[in-house]
Amino acid sequence: MKHVTLAGQLKEFTTAERLFVVHADDGWIDEINKGTFDFFTKLSPLLASQGVASVTVKLGSPLSEAMLNQAHIHLIFGDRPAYRPNVMHVSPAYLWGFWYLDEVGVNWNSSMRMRQFRPDGVDWGHAEWFFNGVASWMIGQNTSRSPQAEAAPHALDPARSVVFCQEIEGRPNREHYLSTEQMIINAGRAAGGGRVYVKPHPAQSSGMRARIDKIADRDPNVVVSHASVHDLIRVSDWVITQNSAAGFEALLQKKKLITCARSDFHHASAVARSEEDLRRILREGAAQFDGFQYEKYLYWFLSENCLEPQKEDFAQRVWERLREKCMI
Repeated sequence: MKHVTLAGQLKEFTTAERLFVVHADDGWIDEINKGTFDFFTKLSPLLASQGVASVTVKLGSPLSEAMLNQAHIHLIFGDRPAYRPNVMHVSPAYLWGFWYLDEVGVNWNSSMRMRQFRPDGVDWGHAEWFFNGVASWMIGQNTSRSPQAEAAPHALDPARSVVFCQEIEGRPNREHYLSTEQMIINAGRAAGGGRVYVKPHPAQSSGMRARIDKIADRDPNVVVSHASVHDLIRVSDWVITQNSAAGFEALLQKKKLITCARSDFHHASAVARSEEDLRRILREGAAQFDGFQYEKYLYWFLSENCLEPQKEDFAQRVWERLREKCMI
């Protein structure tokens, strides 16, 4: 893709009726222009065949804001929720190989949060085949959104729960119901003497890490661990997070999941909006997961609503969504 920094540089694209404009932060722009993301490398030939030139601009720059008011096809790369004409939002989803393409935003800001999961409308055969393939690959290869410690499935003792930490409390727009400390403390209180694993986020701040360690020092049943997320999920009865991708990965092992923040995969979790909620769910809430159809949920979320560049019809599916949104 061509990176545009000045309005004058757009003149070379005047032969194109419309531009395909990707608005992204500096780090992402470099990767897009290098061809790192198959989302764009597989889409660009189809766009070119339709006479649509592809460019990137720095998200939030004056040029980016000016172009958003023009009738091009715009993609916002990253977590900048907004609804605007001719604008869609794109980002890798919770599992590598799947992408959002959404009118509102990505992750907890995506329109998935407002949709209803209707298992009766999902084909069981397709869902089972899809789920087994994705789960066996992710767990078998010890693959996750972040690099993981080497798999050691027999190295961990069983636990009542595992808490996957994030670093979201300081974000401008509050999305969490419970803080990291509240999750850990109340998971420990509800564990009945059972073990509670806590995995810090790879980008955990030193201040939050110190607070996590302080809680673990006070409660001998709270154990800070850097083991693989898949191993920690495997040995735990419950998985607790705000809205981390690690929580989504727990669905691959059909685990009981508690989300303590706004989340677009809340359909597959028990939602704790208070400390009392969290303790009550851990003590009494297991029955609500009886019969939950994890296979259908993963298929509905990832295959029906997200996009997979490895699929033969990927570019055509993207083009159809862009045509519907942008009235191409």
